[in-house]
Amino acid sequence: MNMGLISNDQRLIDEIINVVYMKPLDWIVASEAEDFANKAKGIALSHVIISDRELDYSHLEVYLEDLQQQNTELRIMVMLSNYHDALINDKYVKMCKLMRLDYIQPGRSTAVIADDIRAWVDGAGGDQANTQPRGKLLAFVGSTPNIGTTLASFGVAYSLALETSKKVGFLCLNLKSSKLHRYLGREEHVFTLDGLRAELKAQSLTPDRLLQVCDKPKGGHGLHVLYGNMLREQAEFFSPSEIVHLLRVARRSFDICIIEVNAYWDNAATVCGLLEADSRIVVTTADIAHFQEDFSRWIKQVGSVFGLQADSFELLAVQTDWHAKHSEFTIKDIRKETQLHLIGQVSKHADALSRCNQGKLLDLLAAGHPMLEEVGAVSRKFIDYYKWPRKVSLRQATWLQKMITGRRAAT
Repeated sequence: MNMGLISNDQRLIDEIINVVYMKPLDWIVASEAEDFANKAKGIALSHVIISDRELDYSHLEVYLEDLQQQNTELRIMVMLSNYHDALINDKYVKMCKLMRLDYIQPGRSTAVIADDIRAWVDGAGGDQANTQPRGKLLAFVGSTPNIGTTLASFGVAYSLALETSKKVGFLCLNLKSSKLHRYLGREEHVFTLDGLRAELKAQSLTPDRLLQVCDKPKGGHGLHVLYGNMLREQAEFFSPSEIVHLLRVARRSFDICIIEVNAYWDNAATVCGLLEADSRIVVTTADIAHFQEDFSRWIKQVGSVFGLQADSFELLAVQTDWHAKHSEFTIKDIRKETQLHLIGQVSKHADALSRCNQGKLLDLLAAGHPMLEEVGAVSRKFIDYYKWPRKVSLRQATWLQKMITGRRAAT
């Protein structure tokens, strides 16, 4: 096959060309669109890959339209960069969708871009491709560390497993301070994320292997849990390509996968987890330093560097107080400051800390505990949004059976 590549990033060019593809490829590489047109004259191309840094928006749009008109069978992929403002990036994504072009989201490393292109050329599709059934990723990130993001995200995952008939997974990708195993009383003999390092590095993890190493807590309604990294000093050693590989295997392993990432954006798991997610939920509190300062510095400022607009996040408030004093900040203040859609709130529960320290987190999600209803309200919004089927409860089934039996008796 004849491949076209338009980019002036020599490191990226080397990475893309030197990936091992299933079929032998002949490459035509140019740093400028005009030069590429001269080199490719008279050659039947199957794929063309172009960086959005080579032309401005209007010229790129015209150039892509010309390529499509010249060869209706030509497959085109646009590599979107993070050199533009987030609003401009959205404009590029919209253009690609309207023109039915494949594209790679901004913020990817060269290794991840090369891996995406290999999958695209070999037939697995690009970022937006949907050739195979894929599970949904829901990423939770705290505006600030240690505010209850783990409890909230795990609670939503538990509720989804309880209320839907889908296979639900929970991946702790908090590489620096994972404590979920402790909260669930599973401190000994559990498999943790760092045990997958070799398979992630070799890009050889499979859905069967991932399911095998996941824990299924008793009383968790079939929820699959992968506990987080225990080797904190190696948190920075997880590469973007390793995390992306894990997340894409998770999509094939679960219908719904909840991931929790660290509040600090200084590691691959947080950045890649949020980039890959279908839904992003930022967790914050009524502390003004959390919902104003930390939210602005991380979600708005750092997020925009990777092409993530703040309004692509949903808002979940935790440690809220229904009886807050007039002098204290309220949910209304949080919503006004962040300008995000509030998807739910979890109150401050007096027994939460002691339950978690005793390894009894699931007691907080027992029937009758107010926290279950709070996280359940959040999970039901996702169930309705994604149209996931609900489980028929025993009570509902009994009522339905009685109604059917009564009708039969009447006839």
